[in-house]
Amino acid sequence: MRYLSDEEKIRSVFDTQNARKSLYTNGLREHIKYKSFDEHIKENPDCCKINPKRSHDVPSPSFVDRIFGFNSGDFIFIDFKVRYVDEKGKQRVKEFSFENAVQNCGKVRW
Repeated sequence: MRYLSDEEKIRSVFDTQNARKSLYTNGLREHIKYKSFDEHIKENPDCCKINPKRSHDVPSPSFVDRIFGFNSGDFIFIDFKVRYVDEKGKQRVKEFSFENAVQNCGKVRW
C-alpha cells in the first residue's frame, strides 16, 4: 500500500469531470472533452491545487470517513475551461471551477 501522489489525485478529479456527458455552462451542455490530462495542463498550466487557501471554509472529514478511507481529507480544486458548441454552432468556452474530495484510493467522492 502507498499514498497517492498529488498528480494522481488531480488526474482522478480531471478524469471524472472530463468523462461527464454534460457540464454546466449556462445550463447543462454536452461539452467537448479534452483528449488527455496533458492537453488540459498544456492549455491550463496553473489550473489545479490541493487544499488551497480559500476565502470559504471546506468541511473537515469525519473520523469514520478518514479511518475507512472514504475521505482522504484532501480537496482538489480544478479550474476547467468547458468547451461546447452553442445553439448557432459556434464553439464557446466558459471557465468553471470544480471542488472535489477524494477517497484514499483516489476515487472522487463528490
